[in-house]
Amino acid sequence: MTENLEKSAKVLATMLDYLGLRAEVSVKEIDGKTVLSTESDDAGRIIGKRGQTLQNLELLLNRIATKNDPECSWISINVDGYSSRGSRDNRFKRRNDQRDNDHRPQNRHERVDSERSFSSFRNREDRNRPHFNEENDESETLTKMALDSAKEVKRWGESVTLRAMNSHDRRVVHVALKDDPEIKTESIAVEGSETLKNIVISLNK
Repeated sequence: MTENLEKSAKVLATMLDYLGLRAEVSVKEIDGKTVLSTESDDAGRIIGKRGQTLQNLELLLNRIATKNDPECSWISINVDGYSSRGSRDNRFKRRNDQRDNDHRPQNRHERVDSERSFSSFRNREDRNRPHFNEENDESETLTKMALDSAKEVKRWGESVTLRAMNSHDRRVVHVALKDDPEIKTESIAVEGSETLKNIVISLNK
């Protein structure tokens, strides 16, 4: 597992470098969990609006990791104390508001450039993937993400919100967890979108 995390740390560093984002990536234990810790002056751009960029980075990183090792567990990314689950550790909370403001994109054009660069990276990665099994690969990745997220929910007792998905991807997640009596899934509308929804995975109390 440690070897896989170290390889993934190098992959993440390469991805961020391609996007023009300065960051130091290392394997650390935070709140009892081993994660890829990312420290950067560009933290706001890496996290993105409502954490969307970070969620996309995490999903893409895990797609790459599972291709190399189908048995690997879900890899979480922590950016200056912020995770894709929207939580911040105590170290991050103690930082002053000025540092937090410095991490935010300065203007709309900067956010657009970051999103375009990320889209370009995803397109390049997708072009290198074999297309004859692309749909199956995506479904397998979503299923693994759903199962790993459910394990986190059971372990920590906290709900997990997955990235915004279309109806097809949401169905894959719902089907993957429908037979688990301890887990419930719910689709939540995304502001400004008529087709995309987030999925919240929580304990079935």
